[in-house]
Amino acid sequence: MDTDLPILLEDKPQRVFVGSLAGTIRGTQPELRVDSCNGMHKFFWISKGNGRCMINGVTRSFGPNTAIFIPHDVPHKLELSRNVFGIVVAVDPASSSSLPNRTVFLPILNLMDQKQIANRFDRLASEYSGDGLGRNMAVECLVGLLSVHVARMAQKHQKSPKVNASQRLMEGFVNLLEKDFRSARTLSQYAKELGVTPTHLTRVCQQVNGKSASRLIQERVLGEARMMLLNTDHKILEISNHLGFSSPAYFTRLFSAKLGQTPKAFRQAQVKN
Repeated sequence: MDTDLPILLEDKPQRVFVGSLAGTIRGTQPELRVDSCNGMHKFFWISKGNGRCMINGVTRSFGPNTAIFIPHDVPHKLELSRNVFGIVVAVDPASSSSLPNRTVFLPILNLMDQKQIANRFDRLASEYSGDGLGRNMAVECLVGLLSVHVARMAQKHQKSPKVNASQRLMEGFVNLLEKDFRSARTLSQYAKELGVTPTHLTRVCQQVNGKSASRLIQERVLGEARMMLLNTDHKILEISNHLGFSSPAYFTRLFSAKLGQTPKAFRQAQVKN
C-alpha cells in the first residue's frame, strides 16, 4: 500500500448554508433570508437579544436561548432587535438530512439544554466555515444530528398549540399572500377569496399580529423589493413590474415613504456597506 497517495473522498454538492443571524439582517445571501417561503428549510438559534416571529400568520415574541425550525413551505417573518446574535441554518429540500416534520418554536430555559443546543449550532457553523475534506457531507450530517436534538427537545418541552378560528384564517391569509403578493391584489380581493369581509380580516390580523392586513400585504411586497435590490441587478422598472406596481414612480414613492430612501439610494447604500 502506497502511503504517499492522498486520501480522496467524493463530497456532496452544497445544500446547507450557515450564517450569523446578526449578519443576515444586513447581508445579501438570499439562501439565508429571514422571511417568506424561499424554498429552504430553516433553523434559527437566538443566543442574545429578542424579537417577534410570525409563522403561518401567528406572531409570537422570543428572547435569548430560543430555537426555531420552519419548514420550507411555511410563510414566516422574523422581526429582530439590533442587539440580536445567533445562527441561521438554511437547508435545501434536496438535502438528504432528515428534518422535523413541522414547525418548532422552543424557548429553552434549562441551562444544560441551552449549552447542548448552542454547541450543536456552533459545531455546524465551525464545519461550514472550514474547507476540510468532505465539508458538505459533514455539514449535512451535523444538520441531521441537530434535527434529532431539536426534535427530542420539542417532544419534551413544546406543547401542541390549540388552533382557533382566527389562527386558521391567518394561516389561510398568509399562504394566499405568499402565493399572490406579486399580483397587486387588493385587501378586498384577498378577503373575498377567504370568504370574509375586509373589516373582519383586518380585525383578526390586528388581534393576532398587532398589524393590519394592509400592512402585512405592504410589508411582504417591500420585503421582496429589498431582496431583489440586494441580490439581483434588475433595474427599478423591472422590479416594479415584477411586483405588480402600476408604475416605477408609484413603487419609488411607496418605497421611499416606508423605508426613508429611494430604491436606488437603498441599493447604493447596501453595496457601499
